[in-house]
Amino acid sequence: MQPNITFSSTTNMLLMREGKILLLKRSDAKTFSGRYMLPGGKQHENETLEEAAIRETFEETGLKVSDASLRVVSTNYHEYKARVYLVHIFTSSKFAGSLTGSREGTLEWVGTKDALANPMLYPDLKRHIQFILDPKSPNLAFTYHKFNEALEITESR
Repeated sequence: MQPNITFSSTTNMLLMREGKILLLKRSDAKTFSGRYMLPGGKQHENETLEEAAIRETFEETGLKVSDASLRVVSTNYHEYKARVYLVHIFTSSKFAGSLTGSREGTLEWVGTKDALANPMLYPDLKRHIQFILDPKSPNLAFTYHKFNEALEITESR
């Protein structure tokens, strides 16, 4: 018998500035604590994916994004908790405002090489960031990842 699976539509924003990307180190009290992730969160009812990505980015960073581009759609299956995250990753290098603190965690501008080498970078982000930064990549990627409880990828397509 299959477990009841919960689906969450989420968005993330990869902001780029001067060879660096903005990462959020999740606070200890939240899901995926201690992991480096992109700003983002759940899509609200009657909200487009782009609106959700821009709103979540503003809420977590204080930055108002313009000209967001959808680059990755990923299905992340966390079998151990019967939850599937439908992740939509947008990118932008156009934003305004001042970086503010976030109750979600600590914000850091990180060089891309350092970000990709960080063992606490959320596992599928290494693949997605490399895809986004590769000028030979197509405009949009669709991926699938299955995670175990240790947040290790056990299956990937």
